[in-house]
Amino acid sequence: MKTLKNDWKLGAAVGTALSLGSAGAIAGPHGFDLHNVLNGASASFAGTSIAHTEDPVSAVFGNPATLAQYFGGTHFMFGATFYMPRAQMQHDGSAGFAVTELGGAFTDRTGGASLNPGNATTSDLETNNVINEQYGFDSRSAQDLYAVPQVAVTQDLSGLGIPVVLGVGVTATNGIGVDYQHSSNSIGAAAELINLGVNAGIGMKMSDTLDVGVALTITYAMLEAGLTGSGTQKHDLGFRTTIGARKHIGNTTLGMYYQGELEHQYANLHVTSMAGAGASVTTTMLGTSSSNQNHITCNGDNGNVCRQDLEIQQPWNIGLGIAHNLDANTLVMLDFTHKKWSDARFFNEFYDDQNVISVGVQKTMGNLKLRAGYGYADDPLLSVVKVGNHVATIGGVDINGHTYTSPMYGLFMSYFQAMETPVIYKHRVTAGLGVESFLGVPFLSLDAHVAMQLEESKCFGSAQKGVDSSNYYNAATTGHALTEAGMSAQGCTREDHTKATVSSFHMGGALTWAF
Repeated sequence: MKTLKNDWKLGAAVGTALSLGSAGAIAGPHGFDLHNVLNGASASFAGTSIAHTEDPVSAVFGNPATLAQYFGGTHFMFGATFYMPRAQMQHDGSAGFAVTELGGAFTDRTGGASLNPGNATTSDLETNNVINEQYGFDSRSAQDLYAVPQVAVTQDLSGLGIPVVLGVGVTATNGIGVDYQHSSNSIGAAAELINLGVNAGIGMKMSDTLDVGVALTITYAMLEAGLTGSGTQKHDLGFRTTIGARKHIGNTTLGMYYQGELEHQYANLHVTSMAGAGASVTTTMLGTSSSNQNHITCNGDNGNVCRQDLEIQQPWNIGLGIAHNLDANTLVMLDFTHKKWSDARFFNEFYDDQNVISVGVQKTMGNLKLRAGYGYADDPLLSVVKVGNHVATIGGVDINGHTYTSPMYGLFMSYFQAMETPVIYKHRVTAGLGVESFLGVPFLSLDAHVAMQLEESKCFGSAQKGVDSSNYYNAATTGHALTEAGMSAQGCTREDHTKATVSSFHMGGALTWAF
């Protein structure tokens, strides 16, 4: 990971949280999980695909019972979606001040006096704008374009007397990325996580009205998270299973699926120094806090360097869907997905459970299929965050070149949530076109789409005001703004330290060969 050329940098744990939460890359209404929102024809329906699909990739990576739609030879699909996010972040400088100016009280530093205004307290700072002038920023993420491939093939085995369709495919199943590194006061926020999924599924027709399916996902996850002292990319393999069913009732099809958790473990992901002037500050506070059950655990050297692992879980999901043919040429679909973030390790410190709904409509006109969709999602971010437990410390280098290690105060956790801004998307609007016998080739079809996620803004910090400081180490680090004005000039409150604004656009296409 590159380091900042100017000012100071918040360390490896900052990069960790940003890389996991700043979903500027390919996140959407489902947080970091994609759930077919970028795949084939389903992208035209805002991802709606639980009861019925219009393309093989969505069957392979969605409800595996929908593979039973693809009886009749072999179907091969190849395509890509280009995703363009826009994330803007404004910060009053509270996070930077906490690690740089208040070092003697709240961090383990290597030495040196605190910078101007010296050993100022929070109350001293409430009468001036020194924090905002020195550490505030207004920056747009430089991550502005991603290409997401989609490849899948299905094979009908009914010719062998087996009522089964096999499906395999490759696409991105989860993805995030942000880059504010060009803004020095952003504390070096630049990291990326991409999960490439390889799926193998089986869809079986149990009767004329019942289909079932099961799929295994193998993900290759690449995480680059670390600014000072940790700059290598880590990777890991993860596994999750999905089981599903479909029931046909006349012109209506009901579908449901359960998808298990997806876990990745990154060894020695971030490195912090434990050799400052007051190492006991960090170790004692972490060891005695009633709100933090995770004492510092270091790998490797038993000295002044602490190498820490990170375990991340994507949540288990339950999806319900319905597809109904209004007539021979009109199809409407509705999906509901519940995401159990509160059971997902690491993410449960930032997110609450989330519900997502989407609707899709298709009108067939000859060899053309006109499509549209809409998706809505709850904001999954917790209103109040506690001191970091899974990632217990942060470490970095301040503007004066001093290294430090600090507990993951509520202030830093709330700031990390702000970095995770793309998951605040609520509304997705989509449109698309399907063309059978594309270019006059009877076995070739085209699926194309355009979509946007409407702009959303969110302020961070005020919900932390009044949090019991006995469980958050110190009142100045519970998570609200340290300045007197906070983000009030940006339409937030005086207790808010950060405002985030996001929007996105994506478009893509895919070809399917049937033979």
